[in-house]
Amino acid sequence: MTDPLLLDTTLRDGEQSPGIYFTSEEKIQLAEALDELGVSVIEAGVPQMGKEEKSVLRELCHRNLKADVLAWNRLAVEDVKASLECGVEHIHVSVPTSLVLLSKDLRKDSSWIQGQMDVVVGFALREGLTVSLGAEDASRTDPAFLASVFKHAEDIGVTRVRYADTLGILTPDKTKEVISFLTQRLRVPLDFHAHNDFGLATANSLAAWQAGARMISCSVMGMGERVGNTSLEEFIGTIHFLENGFPDFNFLRLKALCTLLSKMTDRPIPLHKPLFGKEIFRHESGIHVDGLLKDGSTYELFPPETVGGKRELIVGKHSGRAALKYLARQRGVALDDAQSQDFLNQMRAQMAVKKKSMRKRSFQSIYVIPPTP
Repeated sequence: MTDPLLLDTTLRDGEQSPGIYFTSEEKIQLAEALDELGVSVIEAGVPQMGKEEKSVLRELCHRNLKADVLAWNRLAVEDVKASLECGVEHIHVSVPTSLVLLSKDLRKDSSWIQGQMDVVVGFALREGLTVSLGAEDASRTDPAFLASVFKHAEDIGVTRVRYADTLGILTPDKTKEVISFLTQRLRVPLDFHAHNDFGLATANSLAAWQAGARMISCSVMGMGERVGNTSLEEFIGTIHFLENGFPDFNFLRLKALCTLLSKMTDRPIPLHKPLFGKEIFRHESGIHVDGLLKDGSTYELFPPETVGGKRELIVGKHSGRAALKYLARQRGVALDDAQSQDFLNQMRAQMAVKKKSMRKRSFQSIYVIPPTP
């Protein structure tokens, strides 16, 4: 399969995460880092928000990025005019398509959509913009009606359509079914935009790509509304390590971007975050450590250094004598089987009180290792 195209929405949907605010300088810095990673489209903001947002988008358009700079709009002519003031060439126009949002939010019925598309998309195209059209709350929209909306968008000249699982309610099986249904009926590429309310955004994005979605919307560290969006790093890692895609991807550069975003937002990278969490290459289980000491591939799919990590062996409740002897030897101490077992017994007794595993650097400072006879 062809590698998916990546659309990053950190600067738009990511910034909609409660409490997040990117300065203009931070947005530019993040956009340039995303561009260096090879992201195809950077959804950079919402011009209708005001002068500062327009200024950032205008500056990004002058940076000669390889990625397309995309401005987000409602299905409204005034939004498109705000985008035109930024000098962007590419816009996304979003419209609620579910009966819930149409009736309770917009106070419209479904017949309103196509006529409004003709007005807004028609205006944008006449102004020389390329347009993608997105269905908000697509996962609560009748697929047949959604297909008709997308087909009409295709007929009037949009270059891409977006399926947004706005409430994160899809499962991989449901995703494959609906995306297959839609892509088989479309000529233009489909962009899949997942939310992570039930922890399924990455899995659903993988399923969408396998079902024909050409582009996947992601955000760095999965940042976005409520519990967030498809994690850029998790999705890329899945395609690279499990699907043999993105063969030359630079994970060290991606880790640096995650670290940068973490500092900007004062949101630490979770300790057990896939790929880049600080503790994901720590091993305690005796069976696992014994295997790793023989060959790293036994319990690590790839060398930790590939993603900027480092293996660390921990002495804890589940440690075995092999790991203990290895770590003790690294500290200049030789233990026989009896000494190792005695140490493990004492250590487990103390752990029951301390509730804490022991790392290599604190090996001798926490527990006394009996000297070699």
